[in-house]
Amino acid sequence: MPEDNQPEEQSNIELLQQDLDAVTNNWKRALADFENYKKRKEAENKELVEFAREVAVVKLLPALDSLEQALKHMPNEENQELRIKNQEFFKKYDNWQTGVNGIVMQLDKALGELGVKKIEAVGKKFDPNFHEAVREVEGEQDHVVVDELQTGFELNGKLIRPSQVVISKSKSAN
Repeated sequence: MPEDNQPEEQSNIELLQQDLDAVTNNWKRALADFENYKKRKEAENKELVEFAREVAVVKLLPALDSLEQALKHMPNEENQELRIKNQEFFKKYDNWQTGVNGIVMQLDKALGELGVKKIEAVGKKFDPNFHEAVREVEGEQDHVVVDELQTGFELNGKLIRPSQVVISKSKSAN
């Protein structure tokens, strides 16, 4: 009798081993699926953060543009006599100018920390990937940026706004 029991026990052990293998394989598959899910979620979250950063930067740029335009168009008082007569006014004016310059520097620094870079334009060869030509003027060379009307920006190597520029057109090209 003990010998007759042995094939049955062997069969039970084989069945249990098959069940164990099946459960183990299912567990490994579920673990792999979960790891893939975590990786996919991390990638999605990273993409969402980058998109949110881009949206925030794009919303801030008009304010920075306005401040820079205000500084560009500040009156430049060259009449020293008028400056002496209105010393109190010009002292406040100089303080205001210093404050606005400080705000622009703070915004530039914050944008830089977010990965934003200004696109260099003036003096560079016109590049339609980074520049938007809004006007042509006569110049020494063809297609060189001579003025920047609006600064362009990149965020982590991705163009978020091209520079609006004035480009030269050589006299000989006419």
